Amino acid sequence: MRRGSRKNRILDYWVGVPLLNLLATFRLRRKKLPENIRRIGVMCSPALGDTLLFSSVLRDLRAHFGYEVEIVHFCMKSNLAAAEIIPGADRRVVIDLTDPAATVKQMRAEHVDVLFDFSSWQRLTAFYSLMAGAKVTVGFTTAGQYRGRGYDLQVVHRADRHEVENFRAILQSLDIPTGAPPQVVVADGRPDQLSDTPDIVVFHLWASGQQSWLRQWPEDRWIAVAQQLAGPETVFAITGAPSDMVRTEPFVQKMHAAGLQAVAFTGTDGFRSLTRLLKRVRVVVSVNTGVMHLAAIVGAPTVSINGPNRNGRWGPVGPRAIGVEAPGEGCGYLHLGFNFDGQATDCMERITVEMVVAAAHAAEAM
Repeated sequence: MRRGSRKNRILDYWVGVPLLNLLATFRLRRKKLPENIRRIGVMCSPALGDTLLFSSVLRDLRAHFGYEVEIVHFCMKSNLAAAEIIPGADRRVVIDLTDPAATVKQMRAEHVDVLFDFSSWQRLTAFYSLMAGAKVTVGFTTAGQYRGRGYDLQVVHRADRHEVENFRAILQSLDIPTGAPPQVVVADGRPDQLSDTPDIVVFHLWASGQQSWLRQWPEDRWIAVAQQLAGPETVFAITGAPSDMVRTEPFVQKMHAAGLQAVAFTGTDGFRSLTRLLKRVRVVVSVNTGVMHLAAIVGAPTVSINGPNRNGRWGPVGPRAIGVEAPGEGCGYLHLGFNFDGQATDCMERITVEMVVAAAHAAEAM
């Protein structure tokens, strides 16, 4: 269920809400975890960034229950690249949120004792939690989403705290200790296309999802930042998904025309080669998206250009990460990732080249 797809959200609302609440009427509520837990199921949003942040509580669950309990991560094709590199789960089961019959069958076949759903707005994930056959289900009740009845134990999902803290609140409600930072694990592999480059700066220009252009920054400002960060041997790696190449390549040509060294970088093995690249760059400058979260988590000096996002809600989480926010009123309004209607449309334009350059230097110095 892609957050950026209006069609999917309409389907989720008009089918998910009545079906979920009808079925929930007949479920006997259980108010505590079972005594003998052998297998735990977990789910989170299919967004890549959300999945990377979710790694924090996945680690907390593993630390609390140990290796005597099996943890099964129900993930989707859209977030598999992130799920593959986060620690904590014993197995991953790939489900299709748009195929209810197959998904319910897959989830019931796992015979989980407890199911934790860390997604925040999808009614379908709440529906699947209800139908998974778990003895106890735990998840969010979110204002305006009508999904809380899908769970035996409900935790309020709040807009006034970072998503990592929302995730932790689910475990804290059950007295499970929290505090592990997000983490990714990627084994060393063969050198990438920039293996011999001593000075690499990563730019990630492209956002995804609904009205993604409202989270993107003007291309001329990226070039202006590059001119101020460039040294004699600096190569700018312009990252993006394979589908972004139609706009990445023209931007690389603009960088060349400005006298800058730049290459398009697209990993061919999920997030693995990108992660290896991010571990050895000088600095990463990115719009607020999954690549930004990945860079911050691996410890790269990271600058997030936020705009409609607020640092305290969706900012980078990492030891050398800085979020640049739009000045003035009316920005930083995104909560669930799609509440753009009636909001400011100039937030990214308010962020200046000088603000981003200063943040990049500060991140490098951390």
